[in-house]
Amino acid sequence: MDEFTRRKLCRLIAGVVVVDDDLDPAEDAFINNLLKKFELGSEERDALFPIMDGDEAARELMTFPEAVRGEAFGILVEAAAADKKYATEERVFLERVAEVIGVPKAELDKMMEKALAG
Repeated sequence: MDEFTRRKLCRLIAGVVVVDDDLDPAEDAFINNLLKKFELGSEERDALFPIMDGDEAARELMTFPEAVRGEAFGILVEAAAADKKYATEERVFLERVAEVIGVPKAELDKMMEKALAG
């Protein structure tokens, strides 16, 4: 995944973790760890805003190279589970994105269960 795509993915993650109006410390740590993993500086946090909703996130994910959409979506699911729960708003956000990129609901449910267990 190139740097431009990694930055875009961080914006999607910021959207899903605050969609429930609650940035849990574990979600905040997830974002910080992802910035490090992606070799993006902490100053990049400011670039994560404005936050996008599920429809915007779905459209944005479709602009990613097809080869990395699945990986990016998996990271998005992990981010939403960082606080060991899925708020209704997070579930709706993920379902919208999954629908647009062609991930069946049953597969999304399995991904969510795995992320919560991990």
